[in-house]
Amino acid sequence: MPYIPKWIADSMESLLPSKFMNASVDSSVYISPEIKNIVFTANLKEVDFYPGAAVNFRISPNDFRHYTISSFDREAGTFEIIFHIHGNGPGSDLASQLKAGDHLKITVPGGRKLYHKEKERHFFFGDETSLSLYVALMQEMEKTGQSCTGVLELSEQNMEVPALLGFEAMVVLKIADHPAQQAISYLQSIAEQDTVLNSAFYLTGNVASVQEFRKTLKRMGVSSKNIMFQGYWAEGSAGL
Repeated sequence: MPYIPKWIADSMESLLPSKFMNASVDSSVYISPEIKNIVFTANLKEVDFYPGAAVNFRISPNDFRHYTISSFDREAGTFEIIFHIHGNGPGSDLASQLKAGDHLKITVPGGRKLYHKEKERHFFFGDETSLSLYVALMQEMEKTGQSCTGVLELSEQNMEVPALLGFEAMVVLKIADHPAQQAISYLQSIAEQDTVLNSAFYLTGNVASVQEFRKTLKRMGVSSKNIMFQGYWAEGSAGL
């Protein structure tokens, strides 16, 4: 939902009240200079949720951006989102400005259901924009006892973030001119000694990186039905 006329956005909020919820910021903490965890409060009693569900924020009169929920507690009436504060767009600007006590209207959780709960093994690939999804899925897998691992390509200042968030993942340095190259090298190195290629794969984040990683998986014989992918952003494009 990248850009729509203001009158349509206004009409959505007024004519579809069941699709929106009133939320307030309970707390916000920077995990790193670019990564911010925000806890929201809302009435969640009648709100459906599944791992990987996302909400939409109206960030301007004409623009919405979607963000994945990392943690959801219906009884406590709280949910959390891990934001990437990159400074290159209105969504990032909004997240950087949100503070305790702020009130805003957000769509109810929805979006694609990526989680393949029938698989025993799971593998993640992504970047800073993928953190919320991975935390949500890993929390779910802790409940089910499933196996999960992954690799994240991150900027140098964010290399310690996964550990600070409390989950294990291989971390490689993001190289702008070579999307996913180091992550692919890591996958190839462990595929020689492991059964990782039998996993369900979740590829999110930068479109160019996702495409390269997906091509590699298919060349390695992984079935398309076991590859879930969703580009969150692309150089020069807005609204993904």
